[in-house]
Amino acid sequence: MNDDTVRQLWSDAELDEALAALHPHETTTDRAELARARASLLRAAEGASGSAEPVVPQRKKRSGAWRWIAVAAAVALVTGGVVVVRELASAPTSLAPAGPGSPVDRREAGAPFTHVVTKYSRTALVGGTSVFRVREQADLWIPAEESGIWKRRWTRAGSPTLLGGDDRARAKLDGPSQAEQSAPGGRFAHDSRFPGESSPGAVPGWFHPTPEFVASLSTDASVLTGRLLKDSAPPQPPPANAGPLPQPLNYGAPQLPSPISYPAATGMVLNVLASGYASRELRETFQKLMDNPALGFEIMQIGPDFVQYAVPAGPYRLLVSVNRSRAQLTDIQALATSAATGFSPGTLVSSAQFSYETTDRAGD
Repeated sequence: MNDDTVRQLWSDAELDEALAALHPHETTTDRAELARARASLLRAAEGASGSAEPVVPQRKKRSGAWRWIAVAAAVALVTGGVVVVRELASAPTSLAPAGPGSPVDRREAGAPFTHVVTKYSRTALVGGTSVFRVREQADLWIPAEESGIWKRRWTRAGSPTLLGGDDRARAKLDGPSQAEQSAPGGRFAHDSRFPGESSPGAVPGWFHPTPEFVASLSTDASVLTGRLLKDSAPPQPPPANAGPLPQPLNYGAPQLPSPISYPAATGMVLNVLASGYASRELRETFQKLMDNPALGFEIMQIGPDFVQYAVPAGPYRLLVSVNRSRAQLTDIQALATSAATGFSPGTLVSSAQFSYETTDRAGD
């Protein structure tokens, strides 16, 4: 890949805009520095174009910033009675708001509700022979007047997808279900992070964000960084299921799947962004913080309107995509990096996709 090849995909202006997005807090950009940064990106892309790196990026290596990675078909291998599933991750999903017009923010929208949709996908191991993909969805309706009635719906619908093994094992999986809650000001009685899971007695905070907690966070980058660093070093480790992704399920498999864990600061940031409660100003502040590698986020890809980060999460690797122009989290993927997880390296074990729209009615 050379300078001419890159310009077939990006113009000079688009390159400058993408590079400037890495430092949105700066009001001016040194042109010489910008030229050096562009040259570095071109050299990195040239090196990546001739490599045979796996789809799952290794730390400190950059995937081709201008190459889109095709979604590979799932391949199931049965070894010694234990299913090993490999599914390669795609490039970040681009999810535009379902509603027309400018970026959605409930403090700016004219419609009565902001509708936040989160589509979850996770693996379920059944015995030692079968593995399925289970899909769930969370819908949240936030009224423009935030003291009004909020509505939340959890849904597990449709048939699980067999990824490997014996399809008859699906009989052991939980069937479709749905639950709804309504509460003034978003003060729901039960903090159910995911369909079928609840956290009775959970303490509001980074690991269980509530509207009041998120509203208490500063939009000043230095103040917010200080609070994150202070709160990310508690005397006790974070609680189980503390992150924004559902954990893999196990139905009698001899090898338990490893849980997805998070470096405290990254999990805290992602929890707030995934909650749907943060204002645009607060989301923009978090984006500035995510560009600082000290908090655990490593920039992997940059596009015209998105940036993708990589985050180590125990024996997994997270790929986190953010839409810069809308200041919104769009998707998170958890990929196994070791067979010790119960999955072959590269397996997409859990994911969440986020979309936002304004609507006149809640619950439709």
